[in-house]
Amino acid sequence: MEVQLHYGRDSVRLEIPEANLAGFIRPRKGVGASTEDFLGNAISKASAVLNECIDGKCLGILLPDGTRDLPVQTVLSQLLPMCRKARGVLFFICTGTHTAETPGNQHIIDCIGVESAKAGIEQYEVIVHDCQSSPLVRAGSTQAGTEVIYNERLNEPDCFVVLSDVKHHYFAGYSNPIKNFMPGLCAFQTTRQNHSLTMGPRSRAGAHPWHTDPDLRDNPLACDQLEGMEMIAAGRTVFALVTISSDGAIQWADFGPAQTVTARAFDQADEWNCVKVGAVKKMIVSCGGLPNDVDLYIAQRALELTGRVVADGGQILFVAACPEGVGSERTRSQFYEKLICPLETITAADRQDYQLFSHKPWRFAQLIKRLDKLWLHSHIDAATIEKMHMHVCCDPKAVLNQWLADNPNEPVLIVDGANKLLLQIKPN
Repeated sequence: MEVQLHYGRDSVRLEIPEANLAGFIRPRKGVGASTEDFLGNAISKASAVLNECIDGKCLGILLPDGTRDLPVQTVLSQLLPMCRKARGVLFFICTGTHTAETPGNQHIIDCIGVESAKAGIEQYEVIVHDCQSSPLVRAGSTQAGTEVIYNERLNEPDCFVVLSDVKHHYFAGYSNPIKNFMPGLCAFQTTRQNHSLTMGPRSRAGAHPWHTDPDLRDNPLACDQLEGMEMIAAGRTVFALVTISSDGAIQWADFGPAQTVTARAFDQADEWNCVKVGAVKKMIVSCGGLPNDVDLYIAQRALELTGRVVADGGQILFVAACPEGVGSERTRSQFYEKLICPLETITAADRQDYQLFSHKPWRFAQLIKRLDKLWLHSHIDAATIEKMHMHVCCDPKAVLNQWLADNPNEPVLIVDGANKLLLQIKPN
C-alpha cells in the first residue's frame, strides 16, 4: 500500500504491506460545503449582534501570525463586509514571542489591505506585535503569579473579534481565541511566567477551562491564560470566529461569543481529531507540511501530540522538512543549546529553572530517553541532528524497510498532519 506524507512543500511516499499498517491517521475533513460556505453560514448567524455591538465603535480584530495555517484572506473576505459600521478597525497580528517582521506576517498585512479595500473599510491600522519592543502596559498579576503585561494598543478597541483555528495543543489544551490575547499580544516576561506552568503534568492537550466536560477543565496553564485575557479585555465584548481546518481548507466554523463558540469547537475537534489507538513500537509521523514544519521548534508539536502512543523502547521516524533549521535566533539559547546537553541534565530541570522556550528541550529529552531511537528526516544537517540526540534519516524508505526486515510482522502506525491531531492509548 502506498502512503503519502506532507514534507515542507513536498511529500514523502512510502510503500508498506497492508498487513503491517497499524493505521494511517490524518485530520478528518468535513464534507458537504466549501470553505466559503462554512464561513458565510457561521458569520450570518451572529451578524445582527455583531453590527449592533460595533456600530460607531472601534473594533479590534485579532489574527494569528504567519506561522499558523489559517486561510486569512478567505476569512477576511467573509468577515470584513460585516464590519462596515465600525468607526475604525485595528488589526492585531498576534505573534506571541515569534519574530514580528517575517514574510508570512507581511502576507497577512497585504491580505488585510486587499480585503479592507474590497469591503469599503477606510479607517484601519495593522499592528504587528513585538514582545520585546511594542509599547506595553501592566494589568496586574494572575493567581498563579503571572504578570499580565500586554500591548497598550489593546486598550483602544471597544470590542473584539478573534480569529482562531482550533486544534489540540500539547500544553494549553487547544489552540483557541484566548491565546491570541495571552500570550499572543503580551510581553516576553508574561509568556515566560505563564509557560513555566507547562512543567507540570496537568498542563496537557485536550483539557481547558472552557471545555464542556467538567472533568477536562483542570489545566493550570490554560486557566492562567484565561485569567490574563479577562484582565486585558476588562469587560469588553469578545466575539470569536473559530474554525477547524485541514490542508488549508476550513472544515467547520462558528461565530459568536468567544466562550460559547470555542467550547463547541473543542467538542468538534475531539470528535474528529482525538484518536484512540493501541500502543505500537514503531511510528512514522509528519507534521503536515509548511508552516507546521518550518523549523524544528515549531515541528515538535507533532511529536508532543502523538508520541505517547509509542511504547517505551520503540522508535519514531519524524518527517519534518525544517527549511529554516532548528529555530529562530530568539529561541536558540533555551532550545537548541539546551537540547545538545546530556539528556540527564536536560530532564533534571524543573519549574524553578524555567526560562522561556526551555520546556521544549525538556520535553524532547523525555521522549528521546524512553525511545530506542528517534529518527529525523529533515533539511537540518546531519551533525546538528546528532548533537540533538536524534538519528539521521536520509531515506525514510530505508528505515521502514529495516524495521520490516528486523520483524516481518511489525505493526507500523503512520500519521500525517499530526499538528492537528491528538493520539491517545485505548483503555484496556
